[in-house]
Amino acid sequence: MNDAIVNALMGETVVHANPIATVTRNCLVVRYDARRAQAIIALQSIRGMRKVNFTNPALLVIAAGLFTIAAAAYASHEGYEVSGTLSAIGLLFLLGYFLTRRATVLFLLENQNIESKRGSYREATSIIRAVQRLNAEKG
Repeated sequence: MNDAIVNALMGETVVHANPIATVTRNCLVVRYDARRAQAIIALQSIRGMRKVNFTNPALLVIAAGLFTIAAAAYASHEGYEVSGTLSAIGLLFLLGYFLTRRATVLFLLENQNIESKRGSYREATSIIRAVQRLNAEKG
């Protein structure tokens, strides 16, 4: 990853990097949503971290409704053709729900809180684990 800020930090070894943040041995470069801003946080100043999840529950409700209508059509013995189509559309909405889930990492500092840009659940979890692992190594 070609990151100008991390390259400017002389002697820093990148431990973990993804689109949300870059973790080095002593600091963390967090990316914001607004104007591609970045913040450098010393690992010692982090008091806590929290993963904030963002979902679109309307897609899940629509999928449940479509599955209910498909089950009713199947049970009516006259809607065999419709029940398969409605189930397929319900599966598409369910897939859309799982593909649009996002998460950010909220870094709790002494005087302020910094929230990273949105990324996948896996990216947010990996940043939290990398910072926790480094703090555990340093004791």
